[in-house]
Amino acid sequence: MSRGPMHRMAAGMLILACLLVIAGSRAGFTQTAGGDAGESSEKTLSPEEKARLKKLDDGPKKIDVSTYPSEQQAAYPLFTKKCAKCHSIGRPINTDFVLPSQWERYVKRMTFKPNSKISEADGKSIYHFLVYDSSVRKAAKLKERLATLSPEERQAEMVKLGAINPAFKAE
Repeated sequence: MSRGPMHRMAAGMLILACLLVIAGSRAGFTQTAGGDAGESSEKTLSPEEKARLKKLDDGPKKIDVSTYPSEQQAAYPLFTKKCAKCHSIGRPINTDFVLPSQWERYVKRMTFKPNSKISEADGKSIYHFLVYDSSVRKAAKLKERLATLSPEERQAEMVKLGAINPAFKAE
């Protein structure tokens, strides 16, 4: 029996939908009940990773930015609003990420999450805020991490830091 063009088109659309579902699941994207992008499926995390994230999530959820430059003070509400859509704001506040390259990777990853609604401009502001905050609030940890890098890596990180917080000194 011959199949009509509508039947072939419906079959093609079904195949495409299945491929998109498979691709999405392989990329690790999940949807939470509220429809926002989830970090990753909680079921696939190790008990150690779940405990680590819980500790970050349960930690302080505010930063006193009153002494920060006006640009960073203005970025703080954007950071809290956008980042809290998908996870506790305590997670980025309490993490041990301190290097600009770590924040760059993290913010880029979050920008590409479904439903994050973090524009390129928002991502840049959030990145600048997180790098500045690390260079002030986590300065000791940042200096420790910089000391473990190769001279080339250290120089690259210092260039990024200097562009955001010229007052930061690694020594």
